[in-house]
Amino acid sequence: MTNEGSLADELAFLHNYEDATLRRIEVVSDALLERLFRAEAGQRVLLAAKLIGELSEAAQRLAAVCNALRDRSRPVSHALLAPLPDADKWITFSEAVFEAHPEELVDAMVLDERAIDSATELVQLPNLARHAAVIRVHEGGPPTTLLESGNSPVLRLVGRDRRGEPTELRLVLTEARVTAFADATGQLVTLTRDFLMTHIELSEETLESHAD
Repeated sequence: MTNEGSLADELAFLHNYEDATLRRIEVVSDALLERLFRAEAGQRVLLAAKLIGELSEAAQRLAAVCNALRDRSRPVSHALLAPLPDADKWITFSEAVFEAHPEELVDAMVLDERAIDSATELVQLPNLARHAAVIRVHEGGPPTTLLESGNSPVLRLVGRDRRGEPTELRLVLTEARVTAFADATGQLVTLTRDFLMTHIELSEETLESHAD
């Protein structure tokens, strides 16, 4: 297969990844949020648990895409098929973002000025590392969902981390907090899609220049 053919296949995969894998998180989280505020109280907590799962994946996909763009030792598509980053890798990613300037992030991902606004937004996000707890409780698969009743419902997600160690996340769910989960999910997915689409556009320009 020619290099142009390999690049075309790579781009087809990345377009599909952006349009299906990433967009699915956005669509599902929006649908959950819309349904959540029309549901009865008992159902809201359960829908919120699902929404938190989408937040976990959104964070993991952001780290996966950024790491894949930084490491060009293999095709980006191959890197994106690897297991998603765990909570420890998310913390490492968050610390690197905290210490970087937007221009440094763009250069590290081999992008150009089209990604600078998204890189600036990412750098300015407060306390990215806090999402590690959400990721950790999902590392061993969907966690067990438990509820504690009271004036403000408490959601307990009980799972195991990637080492098989028990882990638990307890959250007092308010309307503002649930909305914040949805907003964070949408923001992380939007940034991920922006970075990936900039890479796709640059690769397509390379492919077109070779065709000429």
